[in-house]
Amino acid sequence: MKLSLFGATGPTGKYIIEEALRQGYSLSIYTRDARKVDAFAGKAEVIVGDLQDYEAIAKCVRGADAVISALGPDSLKVQGNKPVMHGLSNIISAMEQMGVRRLIQISTAAYRDPRDGFTLGTHAFVLLFRVIVPRAYEDIRATGELIASSGLDWTLVRIPNLRDGPANGNVDVGWYGRTRLSMKLSRGNLAKFLVDQVTDKTFVRAAPGIANR
Repeated sequence: MKLSLFGATGPTGKYIIEEALRQGYSLSIYTRDARKVDAFAGKAEVIVGDLQDYEAIAKCVRGADAVISALGPDSLKVQGNKPVMHGLSNIISAMEQMGVRRLIQISTAAYRDPRDGFTLGTHAFVLLFRVIVPRAYEDIRATGELIASSGLDWTLVRIPNLRDGPANGNVDVGWYGRTRLSMKLSRGNLAKFLVDQVTDKTFVRAAPGIANR
């Protein structure tokens, strides 16, 4: 099976690449700078382009069984109007053209799932995030809404604060306000959960929260 990965050069990207290769997937990596994934030369196909380059995006998506996106706004450096949302719009269009249905996207509590309850801590965190970095907040929320309104078999994986660390399987998954979710998650645990969703249909068309136990 083939996976296409967007956002591979961010701090979580290498964990996703390593996990996908460990699970035996062939991998197509999309990046603006091939030098940033030199460590995986010969192990994965590398497609160079930006999020406005539709032809390059389509080349990356072609033949994939699923797309994993670790794209997200750089909270303090968001430029333009919802760049991640517009990038995902191009990815979704390419997926539809190529007949690829499975999309797994990293998100946060800025996007609300209908299954969520209310928790004061999460509400306060989202409100603070919205006040401090409103452009990033709006981009994350709009990206979630765009994906949720698509006809794809999508999953939005909502995350708390990330830290470097391997996968150990000790995670809680569920809904804010209904599941006890901590405010920390290792990048290794996130990567394993993302790759596992390629074949696990439990959360298709849903936005679960995930955190270290």
